[in-house]
Amino acid sequence: MSRLTPIDIQHAEFTRRAGGYDRREVKAFLERLALEVEESLKAAQSMRRRLGEAEDEIERLRTAEAELQQVVLAAERIAADLKENAKREAQLIVEDAERMRQARFSDIEASLLRARGELERVTQQRRLFKEQFRGLLAAYSAALAADDAQAPATDAPLSSALLGDDAPNAATLAATLLDDTVGS
Repeated sequence: MSRLTPIDIQHAEFTRRAGGYDRREVKAFLERLALEVEESLKAAQSMRRRLGEAEDEIERLRTAEAELQQVVLAAERIAADLKENAKREAQLIVEDAERMRQARFSDIEASLLRARGELERVTQQRRLFKEQFRGLLAAYSAALAADDAQAPATDAPLSSALLGDDAPNAATLAATLLDDTVGS
């Protein structure tokens, strides 16, 4: 049996008998109509239930989408904050390194100034020592010369005897020795 359509119901014809329509045909048609209406009602009810479930699923998905968008926005904010914090931390590290460089540079400059001062002091002491030593040598040379002048002519200076008449005097030898030992 095929399903009844609204056109079938509108154009249904029953054979006529004396006393009206054939009761069996009418009863069969009504039973068939009742079954199909019942099936249609059940199908419509099932469709409404499925539609409700689909609408609930859509609402659940919309809620999940909204939550996901909030999570994405929060993650973007966190990422931006992390990036900003990293920039600030890097800036602090650079500033700290610059301070350390400046302090180290200042220490090196101070050490250099101390070393220059020490070099100046040592150079001054060397110069003073050389002058004092030259003065001492000159005094010894003068004392030796005075002693040679007072000594008899027979006491020839040892340097003349050993080295000959062209030998340098003691003062010249001491000055040469001093220059070679201490430097110019």
